[in-house]
Amino acid sequence: MPKGALLHAHLDAMVNVNVLLKLALDQPVMHVRASLRLTAKNLKALLPEFKALPRDKVSNLTSLTDDAYPDGEWVPLRCARENFDPNLGGPAGFDKWVTRALTINPSEAYGTHDTPTKV
Repeated sequence: MPKGALLHAHLDAMVNVNVLLKLALDQPVMHVRASLRLTAKNLKALLPEFKALPRDKVSNLTSLTDDAYPDGEWVPLRCARENFDPNLGGPAGFDKWVTRALTINPSEAYGTHDTPTKV
């Protein structure tokens, strides 16, 4: 009997990451956070976490890279992108950080992420 559902898929095969990011940026309730303030030293090691917050819980924080960023707190996605430290690439650097977190590049696919356990 057919399952009638997609049981296994990879993000790259389902939707283009850039399209997904663009759609998320259009949603005022979408937020992002990092476990620590993002810096040049930890940018590649820290992963973004995303969440849509209820309208009455929308954060007034503006940046993941500002010295005043309280570790692990939610920042509106658009604000986080617009206020991404220019030394880290500004909005394009934010896009690169998110894209790198949501995709596996060829060197990872055949090296560091080559088994389900490693992924």
